[in-house]
Amino acid sequence: MATPMHRLIARRQLQPVKTFWILIPSSIVINEANKQHVRCQKCLEFGHWTYECTGKRKYLHRPSRTAELKKALKEKENRLLLQQRNHCRKKDQEKK
Repeated sequence: MATPMHRLIARRQLQPVKTFWILIPSSIVINEANKQHVRCQKCLEFGHWTYECTGKRKYLHRPSRTAELKKALKEKENRLLLQQRNHCRKKDQEKK
């Protein structure tokens, strides 16, 4: 004797499978396209966001702010010295 549950299962097996179309908002498609230009802050590779990253964190050596300021100051002093030397040379050539 078939129970109501068995009848329900038999009916479902006889019915054709329905297909559904899922509409994707255009904003999701645009975000997927923009991922090509996104750099992960964890592994420093392009193509995915940090929260999607499966890679290991990479260490990137960066000079300290103090070192950058000292370097900029030294470059500025060197430029000034070169300008003074060029200016002195021009005066010497004019005198001759």
